[in-house]
Amino acid sequence: MSSSFKRAGKTAPRFLTDIHLYDPVHPPASGRNLLVDIPPVFPDGYDGPPEWLSPSACNHVYITKPNQTLVVPPEQRQGRGASSKVCAVCSKCRLHTQVVVNYSGNVAPTSSHLHHLVYQSSSHANGTVTPKGQRLETHYYRCSYLTCGITVSVQISSPVLNPDFLQLLTDVEVVNKRADEAIAAHPERLEGIARPQPITVLDNLRTYLRNSLQEPQRSKPISAINKRFVVCFGVDGKPCKDLLEFLEFSYRDEGFWDPPEPSTSEELPFQNELNIFIDNVIHELSILIEQRPVSEKKTPYALNYSTSAASGDFLLALEAANYAKSTRLIEFDMPGQPAYEDLGVLEDMASDLIIKAYHRQVAVDPGRGPHYLQCLDSIAQWRGGPDRDTINEAVVTAYSKGAYTTNDILKAYEYFGLSPNDRSLTEEVIIGRFNAYLSSTTQETEARQQLWRIGDARRSERIKSAAEDRVSTAEQALVYLGVEENTPDDFVITMFTTKVNDSPSSKEISEKALSLIAEKRNSDTLRHYLKTGETGAIEMDVGDAYRLLQIPDRTVGDDAILAAYTICVDEAPTQVETYTRALTIIAKEKDSPMLSSFVSGSTTHNDRNLSEWPVGLQNIGNTCYLNSLLQFYFTVRPYREMVLDFENNKTDLDEESLRQKKVGSRKVSRLEVERSQKFLRELRGLFHNMITTPRAFVRPEQELARLTLISSTNEAEIRRRSTISGIRPFGLGEINGAPVAGPLGPPESMRVDENETVVDQIAIPTEENPAKDPQTSDIDSEATLVSEHEETEPLPVQAAPVSEVSDHPEKITNTPSQPQTVKKVDPPSRPPPEPPRPAEADRKRQLIEEVELGAQQDVTEVINNVLFQSECAIRPRGIAPDGEQLDQVKDLFYGKTKSYITAQNGTRSKEELWSDIKVDVASGSRDIYSAIDGAFDMQEVFVDDSLVEQFGAISKLPPVLQIQVQRVQFDPVKKTSFKSTHHLDLKETIYLDRYMDTQKQDIVKRRRDCWAWKRKLVGLQNRKAELLRLSDNDGENMPALFKNASNLLTELPAVNPTEEGAGDSSGFNAELAAELEKLSQMTQAELAHIEQETKDIEGMISSSFNDYTKLAYRLYAVFMHQGSVEFGHYYIYIYDFKKDVWRKYNDNDITEVKDTAEIFRNPNRANPPTPYFLVYVNAAMKDRLVEPVCREIPSERTTAENTATTVVPQTDGPMNVDVDTEMKPPSYFDLKPKGDLEVTNLDPTSPLSPTAVPLKRKGSIDQMSITMGAPVDAS
Repeated sequence: MSSSFKRAGKTAPRFLTDIHLYDPVHPPASGRNLLVDIPPVFPDGYDGPPEWLSPSACNHVYITKPNQTLVVPPEQRQGRGASSKVCAVCSKCRLHTQVVVNYSGNVAPTSSHLHHLVYQSSSHANGTVTPKGQRLETHYYRCSYLTCGITVSVQISSPVLNPDFLQLLTDVEVVNKRADEAIAAHPERLEGIARPQPITVLDNLRTYLRNSLQEPQRSKPISAINKRFVVCFGVDGKPCKDLLEFLEFSYRDEGFWDPPEPSTSEELPFQNELNIFIDNVIHELSILIEQRPVSEKKTPYALNYSTSAASGDFLLALEAANYAKSTRLIEFDMPGQPAYEDLGVLEDMASDLIIKAYHRQVAVDPGRGPHYLQCLDSIAQWRGGPDRDTINEAVVTAYSKGAYTTNDILKAYEYFGLSPNDRSLTEEVIIGRFNAYLSSTTQETEARQQLWRIGDARRSERIKSAAEDRVSTAEQALVYLGVEENTPDDFVITMFTTKVNDSPSSKEISEKALSLIAEKRNSDTLRHYLKTGETGAIEMDVGDAYRLLQIPDRTVGDDAILAAYTICVDEAPTQVETYTRALTIIAKEKDSPMLSSFVSGSTTHNDRNLSEWPVGLQNIGNTCYLNSLLQFYFTVRPYREMVLDFENNKTDLDEESLRQKKVGSRKVSRLEVERSQKFLRELRGLFHNMITTPRAFVRPEQELARLTLISSTNEAEIRRRSTISGIRPFGLGEINGAPVAGPLGPPESMRVDENETVVDQIAIPTEENPAKDPQTSDIDSEATLVSEHEETEPLPVQAAPVSEVSDHPEKITNTPSQPQTVKKVDPPSRPPPEPPRPAEADRKRQLIEEVELGAQQDVTEVINNVLFQSECAIRPRGIAPDGEQLDQVKDLFYGKTKSYITAQNGTRSKEELWSDIKVDVASGSRDIYSAIDGAFDMQEVFVDDSLVEQFGAISKLPPVLQIQVQRVQFDPVKKTSFKSTHHLDLKETIYLDRYMDTQKQDIVKRRRDCWAWKRKLVGLQNRKAELLRLSDNDGENMPALFKNASNLLTELPAVNPTEEGAGDSSGFNAELAAELEKLSQMTQAELAHIEQETKDIEGMISSSFNDYTKLAYRLYAVFMHQGSVEFGHYYIYIYDFKKDVWRKYNDNDITEVKDTAEIFRNPNRANPPTPYFLVYVNAAMKDRLVEPVCREIPSERTTAENTATTVVPQTDGPMNVDVDTEMKPPSYFDLKPKGDLEVTNLDPTSPLSPTAVPLKRKGSIDQMSITMGAPVDAS
């Protein structure tokens, strides 16, 4: 089944209705899965049984499982990671359902917003069986509104209690037989005990389980001869042994059954698997009790089981509880076809919502637009009355925009005497029939309309162009003028003049064609010719220059101007002279030495020895931080050598290797491995070019950018959203008709006009962060994109089969970055060629759009994608106990943190793997230690209704330590994102001893002292805020307030000395004034004391670990962002330890930093450049870990001889880092202050031990043996 059938969506109420109707046990005769394949109910060309719901299917009545359910309030859904989970069980068939809604947190939905959910993918789609025997399937959905982006998962699981267990519990004969055997075995003890009814057995079992989960003090071992137990479950419980053990009861030889032992301290909703299992069984037992006949319900067994319908919780979680309903439902005609289902709506919905749903279906699935309009028209007729008028108005509007129904397509074929089912019909035949018909009729307009509908339905640009007899796209314009995409502008003008001279009547359409080409190319030459009829240079003022470079704000810095210039040149290289002229005008107007020197060419640095200088990377468009990431990973020597020697390090693709491959705590597929290997090959090509190029910079390929920026799981989603569309604008939109390019900004809550076209956010989860995914990415990083508050149309899917687009990305080989041959254009006398088929051009354009969309991903997601793909592509050096792959990438970049929770009943811990430490500067400026502290400091949390301590410590440090600075924050009041520009005080060297996992009492004590001091600091700051009255808006602090009040009371008698009673109150005023003056002095003194005590405490904190300096890490790379959340530029600083210099990598321009203050100082100005990602490297290993300069430029003779050789040579040896050597500092079990003499032996596998590891360099014959470091005292 084609995946294109999954492109349509459904509104949230329809979605929930389908969940209630979906019964995996009783599929329909059509074989369609209600949650996956529908809508549409029936696929195109379907001629099977017209059944989409089985008559045997259960119409579920779901009830909520409160212990597993959490619906967060609307006001809490704007934070990072906000999600709701509703778990329910059917009270009829006991089918279990779980709906999880992950909110994007970007824009609060309006009251009229209904989520439109589009199916994305499935796991366990074939009914995976859990260890407890349940059949499980999970489906994933995403809201198609680009301003929304919530994701939803639905998990369906079969009942826990299988038929055999049900027979044990509810079959009267079986129950009676057990009871009789028990009474016979214990006649005296069970004298007078009656046989239990099935309802009693069910209730007793439910009581045992409920006590174990909810009342542990009542959950005790059950004697096998307990009267209630033995008559219900048989002698020693043996007849029910399988059932009891399935329910986690365990039998002791002493004759006792121990009940299950779930985690009774767990907070709601349950996450523990055993808790969830027992809770599910309790619900099923309660349902079975409710289903017992009335004759057994002599006692109120069911009274203690309160239920609530889950439909309300489902609607609340999906923000659809108050959707508008029609007041005329009872007047509607019965639908004769599944039109409501195909539009993804319910019959009770208001007509306005149905119209909106129609627009959503057309937006996400334009290929079926005629079918959806047919459905809308049918619904209008069924509803009648005012609803018909409302919907008919929308139908008429759709017709006016060129839409049509499926009936209209049939009529169009009949108009020309053709059949749509005739497989022999070709474009030539159809156009020929049209031309013949046109010569014999006066109804030209209608004939063209009918032909256009046929062309649009067949997705034939050629037929549509013949119908229009005009050019409406740039592709048609090229065909009309007889030129190609790469024809120079001057020759296009020549072809235009030839066309007009040969046929003066075609001037208007020729000018339209030339205008379309000019806009497509963004060509000022063609625009100038259209305006003036001349081909000379265009006069340009400074306003034109800023507009041409698409810079809306003239106050931006020189770096941002250069960034805009670079992006414009990369997107339209044929216009480089025009852009350079604009930059020259701006440089002159600003009197900027930096811009002037760039224009004059001094940035080429001709005096440099390129063999001793890094290679720049040309900006290939709106790829934000891509170049910074590529530069950084190139300089990490072990990683670079691994990439260059990839063929000797790649993982095998045999079944056994793939079966064992587990990366990121999950299995990876063959397709992911193949894609990852393609990524490393592309990266290898870039690295090789960076080493051997004789130029100052190289250009990354678009395919590499795509594979770097887009993860495998995001690829299909982004392709769907970035599929070619005529309404899809590039970049940031337009300013006075000119497209705006550049890094995109995060969502803003500004309203826009309904007709305004904007680009919106696409939030996508990643492999490493499935729960985060969509919305953390916008808040956690500098990755920026444009959004709007209103719901905008997404990118429609492409007409071509999806498999051609997303299933085989490797077929996209002709990227815009590849050189293109300029073809010779034939003389204009030849007839114009046929209009180009869109597939290849669309594929190129799609690649560019994918890169552009991928650049909007969170920088952390992209880094995780680089590391994940690197691990997928290479063979492991070992397997961890949990099955996780061990490899060189983990050795280099991954650390481990152990999290501790300390309560009265003991301490428990959990170890987690990470590739970066997240810090933030949201609350104010701080130094790097203070920022890292926030990731590990103790915090108090509630567990089991008691306050406990939670803190973290590093159990394994990576040699390359990555730190993400979270700068983009969300203002819950303004509902907008903003960038925190608080200063982060970086240090060239930091010591991480203080953060290591150790039991050494000295360090533990110092940590706790620091935590206590920090708590005291919080109290001092709170008191300071009270004294300064920061929450008030009058600008007066407490000392000033008391002082002013005192002065006022002192001056009152002088103001009215003769007023009656003044003398009586003067004494009171003077006394009160004196008291207020004293309060003013006291509060002023308290403020001074707080300031001094704060300084003292901060000094004690900062000096607490000054004598622990064993684990030194040196600052190596600083990723920078300059600008706001709407506009900005990215670059990176990298330190060269050998040359002792910092360099600034600004795309293709790399300069030496003369004054390091630009990296480290607090600029104390508005919106300064800020670091958003830091890299520290192990000081003892730095020379082996990083190497910023790696050049081996071949001589001209060598280059000439090797012209025909492979671009990327294969290496002839193993990777430079020994796979048996784990690239990590030693285990840190014991730390000692500086000056202690005791030395702890190092782990023999540590790279800090004196082990020689062979390293190879490209082009080098001999191996270079580098000792992995002298022993380091890590005591």
